[in-house]
Amino acid sequence: MSHRHKPEPPKNRQLEELIELERAELRSLREIANELKPKHLTASISNVFTGESPMANNVLVFNVGQTSIDTITPLLADGVTLSGGTLSAVSVTFSDPSATAVLNPDNTITFTGVADSAGVAVGGTVTATVTDTDGAVFTFTQAFTVTTIAVTPPPPAQLTQSIANVFSVPTP
Repeated sequence: MSHRHKPEPPKNRQLEELIELERAELRSLREIANELKPKHLTASISNVFTGESPMANNVLVFNVGQTSIDTITPLLADGVTLSGGTLSAVSVTFSDPSATAVLNPDNTITFTGVADSAGVAVGGTVTATVTDTDGAVFTFTQAFTVTTIAVTPPPPAQLTQSIANVFSVPTP
């Protein structure tokens, strides 16, 4: 009994070369597409609060009755340099009886101290979409804390400094 092996079909060298060229072109096109994808400049956003003294980013400490404006700030990877990105779709999540948070039309947030938070730093978050100067668009979420302190008002100023005996003219 004889076994016949099927002869291998002749290899088409031109076809193999064409396939390899197509693969190389596909790799090149993928690299080009990757290079054309927008790279985001903004690496994070930060909450910058106004107040009587400079505060660390993302931390607000203020008194009952005071207000603070939170400016959402797009930052580069160094965490300090402004990226120049434009904010949109800003939202704030903060729910505690110690303070109120109101989103303003200019994408800032006004915080008002309402009650003592008993030394507790109450957490919240801000979410914002940033459109970088190169057109790249990304959404970021940043946590922050708010501590509200009850302030005891100072005693009233003392107006009277001394007393005197004032005698009337003696009568005869």
